[in-house]
Amino acid sequence: MGSDSASTAAGNHIYHAIKARAIAYDFPQGQRIYLEPIADELGVSTTPVREALNRLAAEDLVIKAPHKGYFAMSLSADNLLGHYELTKLLLVHELEEIGPGVRNKLPEFEPIATVLYKLNRRAITNPETLAVYTGEIFGHIASLGDNDHVIHSIGRANDHLHYIRTVECRHLQNVQSELVMMCELLLGGRCTELLEAIHSYHDTRTELLPELLDLASQSVSPPHRP
Repeated sequence: MGSDSASTAAGNHIYHAIKARAIAYDFPQGQRIYLEPIADELGVSTTPVREALNRLAAEDLVIKAPHKGYFAMSLSADNLLGHYELTKLLLVHELEEIGPGVRNKLPEFEPIATVLYKLNRRAITNPETLAVYTGEIFGHIASLGDNDHVIHSIGRANDHLHYIRTVECRHLQNVQSELVMMCELLLGGRCTELLEAIHSYHDTRTELLPELLDLASQSVSPPHRP
């Protein structure tokens, strides 16, 4: 591996490490993110940390304030609601547009079959694991239409919804069975029923969002008050 490739791989590693903290709301909400402690923790200079934060700012996962630095996201009902609604809209659109050729191949759609296998191996008690599988399922459904814009949009929504999904999975009892059902419906080519399941999944979450945010506020750092 050349020096440029090694540098790129190292930069991506740092980006993903900081991103994992950002989407988990590990940084205190609304407060400044200082480069030096992160650089020390990762054993690197501040330059790749700054580059990673710039990438995350472009994805709206951190806030970049001119001449002030970088700041952590705050949980926002409007922001989360928008990502829930966008996810539902895009998934419904993709499923409604599936043609006969794609529909005939659904029983052999390996990415969903793999997730279903993992879901059926055992009862999953780790809410973050269930949140990751949720994002994977929706990402794979988005890929059916082979539309890069839709795939990118679902991926971005997955990042913004990751933490609140861990809250869902911690407090709702039937998440794993919901995910299993969606996988089975897709692999069975039962798209009409899958559309209903996607509507039900998202409608339940948007109705529960105020309660989920209350629960989330008990387990993440509160927003900074100047």
